[in-house]
Amino acid sequence: MFIISEISPQFGNDLDIAEQMILQSKMAGANAAKLQLYPAEMFASEPVDPYVKSRELDFEAFKRLKEYGDRIGLPVFATAFDEERLEWCMELEQKYYKIAARQHRESPELAERIVSLGKRVFVSVPSDYDVSAIRRRENCIYLHCVVKYPALLEDVIIPDFSGGLFQGISDHSPGITAALLAASRGAGYLEKHFTIDHAGQRDNEKAHFGAMTLEELRDIKRISSAMERVLAAQPRA
Repeated sequence: MFIISEISPQFGNDLDIAEQMILQSKMAGANAAKLQLYPAEMFASEPVDPYVKSRELDFEAFKRLKEYGDRIGLPVFATAFDEERLEWCMELEQKYYKIAARQHRESPELAERIVSLGKRVFVSVPSDYDVSAIRRRENCIYLHCVVKYPALLEDVIIPDFSGGLFQGISDHSPGITAALLAASRGAGYLEKHFTIDHAGQRDNEKAHFGAMTLEELRDIKRISSAMERVLAAQPRA
């Protein structure tokens, strides 16, 4: 299973902590780490809380974390929520791109531009979205996403991975159950938030509860790899 470790926004505005999270993701078997690039005003009420504003990554911070990933051998890329930040991603020649679940409705033109770059694009598709409206592209990997932070286990929906649109999930549920269930049903890709401490809760950092730790990421990688071997050995119908 190809695993994307989502770092934002769980590093408390501390780039040293962000680098630690990227390193731990690499050690535990992640295939890539991901950040989020947006102006704080985009998702905040007015006036913008100073903590939320300080969490905004500028170009130099993004460059530092991307180059750190390059040094340790883990691709670091970002979801760009506006044209300016997409230009940052292109300037730094990130390996992968991402379209967030909300961008289908809120910024379809930007989503179309990202796809048109011809790079590998991970596309989160919200569970309440009409998938027939999505034009399937060869350079895209489609991830089913229940848009709740956190998503409780009873909220989890595992789609069909046998020839449909989806090849993986973007998981916001606690623990590793949903990730492993998806792997057992043939999912090849997982995006999941990463945290150093599940207790690091803030009102505007709601991903910790549904995030994976180093130990959980390691377990997902180990068990999903074993599942892939078992599934590959099964006789064809």
